[in-house]
Amino acid sequence: MKLGHYVKKCSKSAVIEGVSSMKRRNISRTKLLTANNPLINNALSAVDRHTDATKAYSITSNQINQFLAASSLSHLLDGWGYLSSAFNALLNGDESTAIHLGYYAELRSAMCILSTEGLGVFSRKHLGAFSNSTNGEFPTNYYKGVAPNRSYKKPLSPTHEFVWQAMEAWSNSSNKPGDDILRIFKVRGLNFYELIEYFHPLTAGSSLLTLQTVKDWLKEWCFDIKRYRSDRDARNEASYRPQRIKNFEAITDFKQIINELSAFWDVISPTQQSKFDLLDKYLLCKLFNSLYVKIAPAESLDELIRNAFTQHGITDQPLFDFLSHSAPHQNEHVIFTHAATQNISALAVIARATLLLRISIGMVSHLYHAGGMEKSELDFVWNKYGLENGFWSATMPVNDYNDLWLTVESMFEDLKADVNHGGLPNDIYSIRDRNPAEMIYFSQINRAGLWGLDF
Repeated sequence: MKLGHYVKKCSKSAVIEGVSSMKRRNISRTKLLTANNPLINNALSAVDRHTDATKAYSITSNQINQFLAASSLSHLLDGWGYLSSAFNALLNGDESTAIHLGYYAELRSAMCILSTEGLGVFSRKHLGAFSNSTNGEFPTNYYKGVAPNRSYKKPLSPTHEFVWQAMEAWSNSSNKPGDDILRIFKVRGLNFYELIEYFHPLTAGSSLLTLQTVKDWLKEWCFDIKRYRSDRDARNEASYRPQRIKNFEAITDFKQIINELSAFWDVISPTQQSKFDLLDKYLLCKLFNSLYVKIAPAESLDELIRNAFTQHGITDQPLFDFLSHSAPHQNEHVIFTHAATQNISALAVIARATLLLRISIGMVSHLYHAGGMEKSELDFVWNKYGLENGFWSATMPVNDYNDLWLTVESMFEDLKADVNHGGLPNDIYSIRDRNPAEMIYFSQINRAGLWGLDF
């Protein structure tokens, strides 16, 4: 079976059932998976035995579905953790480590997305959840002829290479991603699917144009597999080759780094209306502009934007100005500028990872909501994550996760004011000495992994 067809057969509905099954069987015992799930500990060994035609061993469909549901959440939180570590590395002046960790934030985010869509990434063999309850493996057929044919070697499918190939196949599939992807972003309480409905309803095939626009958008910002593959040598150079044997005269500009990372914090900050209010507005702006170019209508872009909202009873001229790039909103946010950078730099990798994590957190939220899970039912997950990452103390847990932003917002404003003060030294020792608490919290971008989940 070709990878494209395999990805098409993988079933999101099966993973939704995995969420429902977890809720019924495991959550009351403060577990995502039970100890008898063979994938919970040595998953690679279990998958090898499950897919080996010479062994009488199998993992049940329900066990695989539950694992994919649980692993999507785990990959997501791990991805935000890698992003936080990349922030910290860059703040320590270690750009090569920041690149390495930022790449793994991207990788985990991609694995999270594939899990929500029914595809579990392992090592040599990968498992998919199919809607007919018969799980599939990829690549298929370890043995040719009558099993066991010992002369036929197990195929290799390295994790990194397979993830990008699967993401490319998923993005290019005729029915994946579906329009569910539009429902994870919100502006003024309306998701993108609702807003696109009235953007230009008379355009023939507008839904197909929208879906193609989203696919192009995903590839441009997050899923450009060809670019990632071609950049692998540069990433490997940063990850594995010695970095401190040259460029001793170079001086790291920590003022610039802090200003750039501050902008990343700002764009993913939550409001009461939206978990990622500003970022989603920028993404909607890009979606509207891309559609407008493809449709080439007689109406102005401003008219179409206005129509998309007024049909829902929303009149907000400052918002319309923002979405149509009217003054003073002509400039694109710096996170997109860095994400579009073709060369490998820490800020570029971190920007792409942040955008990809925004998508994956929305897809996990949609998955768990569809499976009937309430966010509060997983308090045992959030409490452990918050304590281990130092977001709160055991005696003073946070109940409203938007407070994870509100408690540091003013600190970061003070930090920016400090580094931009013309009369103060901007070496990292001096910055940390003047702002000890601010610098600790500044790398905790994984706080967004808790406030961003919405189900």
